[in-house]
Amino acid sequence: MRIILLEPNPIIAEALVSRCKSSKIDVDVLSSAEELEVVAGKDLTHYGGILVGSVEDPCELIEELHKDAGGTPIILLSDVKNPQLAIRAFSAGADDFVVKPFNAEELKARILARGRRTLGKASTAFKLGKLTIFYDGRDPEVAGQRIKLSHREHAIFTYLAKNVGRVVSKESVYSAVYGSMDCEPFDKVIDVYICKLRKKLSDATEGQQFIETVYCRGYKMDKPENTVVQRLGGGGRKALPKPEKKSSAA
Repeated sequence: MRIILLEPNPIIAEALVSRCKSSKIDVDVLSSAEELEVVAGKDLTHYGGILVGSVEDPCELIEELHKDAGGTPIILLSDVKNPQLAIRAFSAGADDFVVKPFNAEELKARILARGRRTLGKASTAFKLGKLTIFYDGRDPEVAGQRIKLSHREHAIFTYLAKNVGRVVSKESVYSAVYGSMDCEPFDKVIDVYICKLRKKLSDATEGQQFIETVYCRGYKMDKPENTVVQRLGGGGRKALPKPEKKSSAA
């Protein structure tokens, strides 16, 4: 998981980064609202969350950030319990309010939970055509049979699944999986994995296509034609085909 930390104080930032690393959370540290504004002008969806630290007027910043977050959870960090500040933060668009010092594993769990709710995926699984997609780290399944994915394939698949119905750029996919753009050409790397994913998903679902290439923009995972998306609760019912329209008699 990769997150953004907005923290002007370098000592506090270093301590928070160290705490997060212990739970395998990668942190991009920004020291000013201006830096965050530049990043917010790009794609924020490949970040698991945005932590807002000790900045001046955090609620005003959160209100502006909320417009560009694209569903990425925003969490305000505070040194003390402050109900009034928490209320203002939630009203401004924050998804959570966490008092320092925090447990990194708990923070990670909070971010994942908030992300699922923000994207309308509070359940741990849902159906997309013949495909069952999980949000607990498992590979996808078809009729109870696992589709074995490599580590990179799984990371890309999960990122696309979290953005079902939305176009995501190759850059954001690469950054979400690798954490940087150091390995060039990144577009060719992603293309290779997308091709592998398409083949595995198609082979397992009798030809259903889930990943669309959107020219000059990136990729989009969506339901195949003639199926409906169905969230899975305890019963785990399958997605049903859409009823075909009957043609009127001539």
